[in-house]
Amino acid sequence: MTDSQIIQSNQQIVVMKGWEGFADRLQILSHCLHYCKVHGAAICLDWRDYMWGQGDLDFSDYFEIVDIPVVSLDYVLERMKNGATISPPAWNLENMTAIPNESVHFDIFSTSINNSYTKINSDILVNNGKGIRMWHIDNLISNIRVKKPIADIISARLAKLESPFTAIHLRGTDRLSNLTPEAAILPAVDAISNQAPHIQARMYVLSDMNSMIKSWIAKFPQTKQLYSDYEIYKLPNGTQGTHQLPKEALGFYGVKKHTMNIDTITDFLIMCFSNWSFGNSKESTYTSLAAFMRQGGKIGISKWLHGFMPQTNGL
Repeated sequence: MTDSQIIQSNQQIVVMKGWEGFADRLQILSHCLHYCKVHGAAICLDWRDYMWGQGDLDFSDYFEIVDIPVVSLDYVLERMKNGATISPPAWNLENMTAIPNESVHFDIFSTSINNSYTKINSDILVNNGKGIRMWHIDNLISNIRVKKPIADIISARLAKLESPFTAIHLRGTDRLSNLTPEAAILPAVDAISNQAPHIQARMYVLSDMNSMIKSWIAKFPQTKQLYSDYEIYKLPNGTQGTHQLPKEALGFYGVKKHTMNIDTITDFLIMCFSNWSFGNSKESTYTSLAAFMRQGGKIGISKWLHGFMPQTNGL
């Protein structure tokens, strides 16, 4: 559906502003997509914030939405200039135009969508990256696609997967606190040590910190690394994860945010395709959402990659 068709139908628009980790974004996106499907609304995605786009990249550089109308932020701004109503009212032209930052999580920018998904009477409805903790397997599987050029890169990596396998997600960054990488991985070490031998036999380790990956492999040398050109390998061993590093720091080490985002999507799909998964943080939305996505089966998950599925090679 084109912007002009939406003008003719006066269709409601839901704008999602990004300001959180990748899995949290998908949770909010699922929330917004469900509202769009219930009420026939269009959607606009703004992921230019420093954690994802750093002002240069956006949702549309990696993903596309199918079967739900999508409009640009420029179109939304034009609708606002022409008198469209907006909820919450704090989202004026200046705030809507600006690259999302930490201020968008203030309560004045928060929507009132709840689990009843009652329609909000406004031409434009803005979600500030917060919402109820609810996922919808139908739209996560059916309405989101990785753009074909990015999907081809990821599929080439995943073709090297040996299945069945266990995925280990070691979360650093904001959850590391004052722990050393060696101490931070212990919950996952304890979890995998109690598993049957076939679950420990083939593991892939994923993390936003190279030091945590090294600590894990030192304890479990049978662990495999899927690709050697991981962007985090360019960073010195330290106690800070990558996805919250500023553009200046990434540039200093030659880390490309675009490639890092592809790594993030790849890691998430490895988690989704895994037979078993464990992490060092019980609260990790990343691990929980991947487990939720697995309910759609590998055929369902493969829709993200236009039908690609890893092959089963046995143990």
